[in-house]
Amino acid sequence: MSYDPAPSANCPVRAAQYLRMSSENQRYSTENQQNAIAEYAQQHGYEVVASYIDAGKSGLSLKGRDALRQLLSDALGSKRLFEAILVLDVSRWGRFQNPDQAAHYEFLCRQAGINVVYCAEPFGEDVAPVTTIVKHLKRVMAGEYSRELSGKLARAKRQQAELGFRQGSRVLYGFRRVLVDPSRNPKQFLKDGERKALSNDKVVVVPGPPEELEVIRRIFRMYVGDEFSITRIARCLADESIRGHAGKLLTPAMVRTILSSELCIGRMTYNRTVHRLQSPVTKNPEHAWTRFSAFEPIVPVALYAKAQERLARHKLWDKDTIKTALKKLLGREGYLKQKLIEQAKDAPSAETVAAHFGSLYAAYEAVGYRPPPVSPFGNNGKHWSKKEIMEGLRKLHAARGYITNRLINKCAYLPSDNYIRRHLGSIANALREAGLPIIPHGEVQKRSWERRKSAGCDEYYRGVRWTDTRLLRALRQLEQQFGYTSANLIDQNGSTPKSGYYVKRFGSITRARKLAKLPSRSHSDITLAACKRRKQGILIRRQWQDSNRPPVLRYRTEDILRGLRALARREGKITIALIDDEPTLPAAATVIHHFGSISRAYRLAGLVRLDGWPIRHGLPGRR
Repeated sequence: MSYDPAPSANCPVRAAQYLRMSSENQRYSTENQQNAIAEYAQQHGYEVVASYIDAGKSGLSLKGRDALRQLLSDALGSKRLFEAILVLDVSRWGRFQNPDQAAHYEFLCRQAGINVVYCAEPFGEDVAPVTTIVKHLKRVMAGEYSRELSGKLARAKRQQAELGFRQGSRVLYGFRRVLVDPSRNPKQFLKDGERKALSNDKVVVVPGPPEELEVIRRIFRMYVGDEFSITRIARCLADESIRGHAGKLLTPAMVRTILSSELCIGRMTYNRTVHRLQSPVTKNPEHAWTRFSAFEPIVPVALYAKAQERLARHKLWDKDTIKTALKKLLGREGYLKQKLIEQAKDAPSAETVAAHFGSLYAAYEAVGYRPPPVSPFGNNGKHWSKKEIMEGLRKLHAARGYITNRLINKCAYLPSDNYIRRHLGSIANALREAGLPIIPHGEVQKRSWERRKSAGCDEYYRGVRWTDTRLLRALRQLEQQFGYTSANLIDQNGSTPKSGYYVKRFGSITRARKLAKLPSRSHSDITLAACKRRKQGILIRRQWQDSNRPPVLRYRTEDILRGLRALARREGKITIALIDDEPTLPAAATVIHHFGSISRAYRLAGLVRLDGWPIRHGLPGRR
């Protein structure tokens, strides 16, 4: 949208012009519409002061037509720069399938005192009853044109699909689109998003590189032979940095599409779903599909059939189907609980139920089931009254000066933090009821950093010990090598910890430079130097977190496992809290990220579940 300067009171009637061009109607270009509207405005005493343009937008609905949305908003606003709206014809206002929708938007404008004028229509701005009838017929004809065009395009696409030509601009991972002439002679490969330029040219699908085809076969073997879940398959491929189109990782949705696509057995399939006139996508019955054998199967047909059988058993769940399954299970068993849901073959997993409803209790409420009250016993085999919890919190705060989840879990005269959260809503609510101050999360994190620093834990970064002296020396070396230091340079040079580590250790990069005895620089000096580097083309910009460049500094698996065994040997057991407090080990979150889970790290370190200790691990033979 663009505005011209506001005219004076003696000028003609101020008007806004609305222009819309759909991709399939090039004769309605915005330039042609603008010229016709300008001629009409000059002849009928209008001055165009604002332009609203929807280029390449369908007129079937208001969806995606930002310019029309803004026009209606400005027309209904208290301050308006125009008194009329000029449109070329009824079809440019919209080809709404319900003609009353177009009339509704026009009525809103007229009710606000703004006339909608159709410049290329014989009735123009006339609002007589006969004109209203003609205008309504025009709206019906505009919508009918879209319906007929949609039917013609659908038939033409089905005919082309029956001949083996690809419909659409995207193709499955592992396959490529090839542009061919009418005689099916190949001309070139098409990249993702590219389209043919000539109407006589056609597009066919061919198998892609051998390494991608091998990934497809491997996906089928993992899904059918190893019975991996789709999510696990996607995770395995992501761990190996296997990427699809545009360098993106293969998500679970992409893996499911590969498993269900008939391209894997050399057959192109079209018309599986229908999505016309911006209506919701609906599935067609199988007898309405269009199939064409294009090439030899990529995976064995028997293996593909087994994959389809397993996919049919693991259908996609939504709230309605989940509620139906839970009601059926409730009617059959008379009650609901997590273990029962997991064992039921006609119901989704408890994790799926919780993901759709937020929690299992919310799902129970949705199906009208009220579970029995949970017994307050079970936390260390003791009943904890609210009074005891309040007294314990006050005692802990008096002893330590602050309260965290870790302190609560280590405290012998308090239940676990999960117990308090379940019965009192949150730790903050419990502290509030106990009359204790609530520490902000930032302050809790700052104190945690200070404790780790005092214990020597923060001297380790990616398995390498970094003392203050070594960090400052590295900063001076960067200054000597590049002539400056910045957060992006520190993050990407590959020989030092990240800038956040410097901030965590010294408070800020500026203070670190001061401690390293580097010359101080003002904000203006930093900005000017960055502008100079940008002009020279040597500016180091911030990289995305999923950069393909592997970090130089890595944790050594052997060192972490050796440290876990040493910690378990010294303490007699091992927990996440002990790992976080151990100066010779990285944080527990880092251990989990490195091995995938804390239980896998324990298993690789040779640690086992201890008898008599709930959820505790240690060396074999310990009690």
